Amino acid sequence: MRLQPWHRVRRFVAALRPSGPADVDLDWARSLLSASEYDLLTALPPVDQAHVVRVARSVERTLRASTGPTPDRSWLLPAALLHDVGKLDAPLAPVGRAVVTVVVWAGGRSWAANRQDASGWLGAAARYATYPERGAHLLTSVGSDARVAAWAREHHLPPERWTVPAADGALLAGADDEA
Repeated sequence: MRLQPWHRVRRFVAALRPSGPADVDLDWARSLLSASEYDLLTALPPVDQAHVVRVARSVERTLRASTGPTPDRSWLLPAALLHDVGKLDAPLAPVGRAVVTVVVWAGGRSWAANRQDASGWLGAAARYATYPERGAHLLTSVGSDARVAAWAREHHLPPERWTVPAADGALLAGADDEA
């Protein structure tokens, strides 16, 4: 998992005063996603919706500014909008998310494997610890582009473990860190 301490602190503070994205941003997102993908996006808590929209808007700005040959990058905006959908079935407040993030970062991720079906906070924490894989599964189940599902699974991994093109992963990761 990439550790971006300032990114995490900013996200934690933003989560303490949750607000969702503007309607214009949701309309924009709807134009980029299938109906099933949009349903996943809008099922996220408002603070997560606002975050992924900021990530996607950052990616959009970078793509607009780029010059030269343009490989197929149509999957990048959906990937930015959907990279956190695995959090859907892991309802934790900001403090719970912060605790799980520290535990995972400190090497405690393996405890989650056998606890995802637990009830209450422990089950939610275990599901949050594995949300990238859960998100990839959700995206695959609704027919998302394989690269979108791959990014949901890989977005916290180091670049050498990405299966998406390195330049695209770097663009997405940088936007996620800034948002």
